[in-house]
Amino acid sequence: ANKGPKSHGPNERRRGMDRLMSSQTVAWMVAPLIITLVFYVLVPIARAAARSRARRHERVKVFTLANHKGGVGKTTTAFFLAKQLAESNVESNVLVIDCSIYGDITRLLLGCSQDDAAESVIVSQGCTVEDYARAVLAHGAAILPLLSRQPEARRHAFRVTDSVGGRAAPPNLHIMTNRAQWLNGPHGLPSAREHHGLQDASNEELSAVAQALRASLATDERPWIVVTDTDGGLLHGMTKLALCVADSVIVPANADTADMRRLHVMLRYMQRLRTEGMTTATIGMCFFNGLHVKANDPTEDMARLGLSFSVQHDVYAEMTRLCAYLRDMCAEFPELLGMAADDAAGTIAAAAA
Repeated sequence: ANKGPKSHGPNERRRGMDRLMSSQTVAWMVAPLIITLVFYVLVPIARAAARSRARRHERVKVFTLANHKGGVGKTTTAFFLAKQLAESNVESNVLVIDCSIYGDITRLLLGCSQDDAAESVIVSQGCTVEDYARAVLAHGAAILPLLSRQPEARRHAFRVTDSVGGRAAPPNLHIMTNRAQWLNGPHGLPSAREHHGLQDASNEELSAVAQALRASLATDERPWIVVTDTDGGLLHGMTKLALCVADSVIVPANADTADMRRLHVMLRYMQRLRTEGMTTATIGMCFFNGLHVKANDPTEDMARLGLSFSVQHDVYAEMTRLCAYLRDMCAEFPELLGMAADDAAGTIAAAAA
């Protein structure tokens, strides 16, 4: 006879409920651990990698003056470039970042000497590279970085005015100096020594600071043009930051083959930063400084080099060698130099004029 479906006794039903409740309890216990792992470990790791990944912003253009050979005119060029950009781009803000531990462009812009009170105003207001870098890195290391706002770069940019340094300046001109140059001067700020020159910052941290600065300026109402000055120290933190933040690197140089060979060191380092995704910078221009003009009209040979004037024969011979050397560098670093090797001679010579 058919006895129908078998019924479960109360004990078996109780055991089934116990197993269900046990699995739910385990799930409720494991879920917070998984959420904690994702939120506090995996997300920060992915976020840190994304922070240091270089990317361009249409509303921010950054020009860095760099050459680890001193005395080639980086600061002077940066000063006049920033002034011209501010005067000819009135709808944009212009920011000068002083990444030289000597602080020369800071004093040029403020029209002051090393012991002038104008510098102390900027430093005391936190308008320095170190102060901004510290804020960015502290934000990245925060327990809940996603719930807090990224530090604003503009808050660390000091607007150059008539009242500071006693010299008139375009109203859209700003500066971000550095504490390292202040410590090198007659006034010491012991509380800032741990941030001296960003020496302890890794390449990843410097790139994160650079990308944060670009991203922050890109959210402003007005476009920004940034001019960054460096000194001859290629591998200290300030110069590394300047190379990471750049769109285009401008290289003043002497008409000397020995000096040009030293550019290989900088180019190799920039290539490494590009390979690791820490900069998108290319060499936008390489030009000669300090050429002695022999005549205002070029000879046929000198015109072929792209010169609009004539120089001494020995200088011309040296420039010819330099153009050949630049062709070799273009072939070795095509992504950095951004020009065909066949066009190298005309490009570098035209810039010299």
